[in-house]
Amino acid sequence: MKICIVTDEVSSDPETAMELISDWGVKYIEIRAVWRKRVPDIESYEIRRLLDLISSYNVRVAAISPGVFKCRIDDEATVMKHLNERLPRSIELAEALGTNTVIVFGFLCDDPSNRKYFHYATEILRKASDYAAERGIMLALENEPFSLADTGERSANLARSIGRENLRLNWDPCNAYVSGELPSEGYKHVRDLVAHVHLKDVVIDQGSGKKIYVPFGDGEVDVFSQVKYLVNDGYRGFFSIETHMSKNRVKGTFTCLRRLQSLIEELGEKTE
Repeated sequence: MKICIVTDEVSSDPETAMELISDWGVKYIEIRAVWRKRVPDIESYEIRRLLDLISSYNVRVAAISPGVFKCRIDDEATVMKHLNERLPRSIELAEALGTNTVIVFGFLCDDPSNRKYFHYATEILRKASDYAAERGIMLALENEPFSLADTGERSANLARSIGRENLRLNWDPCNAYVSGELPSEGYKHVRDLVAHVHLKDVVIDQGSGKKIYVPFGDGEVDVFSQVKYLVNDGYRGFFSIETHMSKNRVKGTFTCLRRLQSLIEELGEKTE
């Protein structure tokens, strides 16, 4: 089983993040932001520096998360800018970094249950998928709170409506939970569509609604059951550690890593 870590969850400085991740024995990283900039919004010299660091620390890029379509569905100008500019730039960066997986989103909205924009979202994501397919790129649609793909059920429905082999899901059970869906129920909808997995855990204050992100197993998501479902169903993609913790991020990421490795070993699988 392959484990990767989102670098900016460890440090906004990619060298610091890669040094720690490499020291922990992890061979793969996911890149979302470097030097406090969301990719692909970095300069050419920064891309060269990033490639040098990847080579120096002997890690490989599992995926990039450039925030494509993490914009309001009713802002047509921005949607088209993401389709015609941000997506191509992101694919170029993915190719430069040696990965064929680009994480995308299902458009932000006020009411994910409102299907007013469903057809429009489907058409935009279908065009994006067709463009990516020409470059040999897989788009992994992440279920994100307050988006048309907020839960497992809605993200799976959207993916199936798009109907493209290179449009699959980046399953995030914690995001599904935050969106009001039991991850165990959400998984039933996504199980045959998962191409990438984000793992994190959370405790939600029932009074204030405040979210406190915690190491795997200390929260309400039942991350370990999700891993078991995936392994037992034959998933062999990446488990990406994305803690979202605001404090003790390095320690928290390391704790999550060791707990995930232990669970995978208990399931009779090896980690890489």
